[in-house]
Amino acid sequence: MSSKKALCLNCRQWSFDIHVCEHCGYIISQAAKDEIKQKEYNKLNPPKPPSKLRRAMEYLRTSKNPLLKLLYYLLMGVWMIYVGLVMSIMYIAAAASG
Repeated sequence: MSSKKALCLNCRQWSFDIHVCEHCGYIISQAAKDEIKQKEYNKLNPPKPPSKLRRAMEYLRTSKNPLLKLLYYLLMGVWMIYVGLVMSIMYIAAAASG
């Protein structure tokens, strides 16, 4: 029966635990190191709350009132037309410049 071993870069001894060295406690696994870094980053930089516009659009999208849902889809349709026009103008400008 074979078991995995990991070489600790701190004390240079083989450890049966592939995540943490059983001799010195050094974290061997890169995934564990990344998880700790992500937790520290999230602690220092908490996520921003959604803006008023995003909350309003989410309310319109999930509303049970059909008129509010219609308003949401009309606003999104106008937004998509605007984005399409801007992209086509940018494409023409890029094509014209060579």
